[in-house]
Amino acid sequence: MNKRTRDEYGGRKDLQDAGWHVQQQDAIAFNGGSESTQHLVAKTLVANELRDRGYRIDTEVQKEDVGEIDVVAYGKGEPPFAVEVETNPTKDVVADKLSRYYRGEPYCECYVLDVDDLPDSITAAQEWVEENL
Repeated sequence: MNKRTRDEYGGRKDLQDAGWHVQQQDAIAFNGGSESTQHLVAKTLVANELRDRGYRIDTEVQKEDVGEIDVVAYGKGEPPFAVEVETNPTKDVVADKLSRYYRGEPYCECYVLDVDDLPDSITAAQEWVEENL
């Protein structure tokens, strides 16, 4: 087992031990409810950017009685982190996300990106994601 594999295994195990349902391979999933095309594009761009940076990624990661995180990144010998893609999030929505997904959980960070700020051009959208992570 090489270092990367050990790091990925360790990150996934920490998440699973905390009750998060994480896939063993990179995965991009649709939301169980409804999600706009803009939300799906933003989530996919986030997952792709993080994967390009060498993280193992999973989307729509669930924990019973807590919720579902849009994108989780782990591996690289670092603690895992979460990214939520929201449409026009209020301060209360951001506070709720941090309360459920960050405090008391194994995530070292929880980014909340406003999908309303996502540029229309795919190239500009990729740059926006890079700048916001």
